[in-house]
Amino acid sequence: MKWDSSFAIGIEVIDNQHRKIFERLLAIENSIAKRDPWHVLHFLLSQLAESMKFHLAVEESLLEVTRYPGLKGHLESHTRIIDQMAELEEKLKRDPSGESLVGFFEDWFLRHVLSGDRDYADYLKVEFPAICRRKAA
Repeated sequence: MKWDSSFAIGIEVIDNQHRKIFERLLAIENSIAKRDPWHVLHFLLSQLAESMKFHLAVEESLLEVTRYPGLKGHLESHTRIIDQMAELEEKLKRDPSGESLVGFFEDWFLRHVLSGDRDYADYLKVEFPAICRRKAA
């Protein structure tokens, strides 16, 4: 799967972060396919975790500052993602086949980004249109 502009939600800084996370997930997928040793996979997972934590903190701050009405539910989805990250690492330790990565990828990207993030992006486009037009620094 490759990044496609249809995945963008229209907030450049968030889209750039999503793209980076997407690339990190693909790097992990490639590492699994090549049967890299655990220390390589662990390094890639650490990079993914740091990118995810940073991204989620940025998103949460943005939604809090703009008083997004769906903030509570969105925060709950972030908690689930962080929990899934920890589970993903444990599963990959036990079974490096990558099956658990597919589930994480689908949950994070397909459900969270393409659904949940589009919801808040729609809100921001109406309530704070300047945020959606601003170029990332």
